[in-house]
Amino acid sequence: MNDECTKFLPKIHEWLEGGADEETSLLAQLHLRNCHRCREIVKEWQLIAQEIKSSISVPTPKGFDERLKQRLNDHQLVSWRELAVSWSLTAFSVAASALWFGVSLTDVIRTLPQWVISAISWSTLPVQWLQQFWDFMSRWA
Repeated sequence: MNDECTKFLPKIHEWLEGGADEETSLLAQLHLRNCHRCREIVKEWQLIAQEIKSSISVPTPKGFDERLKQRLNDHQLVSWRELAVSWSLTAFSVAASALWFGVSLTDVIRTLPQWVISAISWSTLPVQWLQQFWDFMSRWA
């Protein structure tokens, strides 16, 4: 195999796959007429492709296409009402949990910048961070 073959193999592969334009197809076919080694490679590729196709091609069950199209067409979208109910229940659960543990939103918002700064700071040791976390949690109880 020479440099010309190395240059043409991707074009030949593109031609075999059916994705080559007219010029690439003509160049690939011309090269194949003159190069025995590339013809052998193409025969191997075609054999492999044929084996793969024959091993994969399993007929689909009767009515499969219709059932698939039906399922794709009948997909159910979540209605806005269901979404609103879901978000309302989530918000209610969060508010109830906050009241249960005695946490007000203002406490969380007030201490949030300190948490962010301490989490980003390179000098913060994990022990200090855990201590801050423990202090914050103990205020809830």
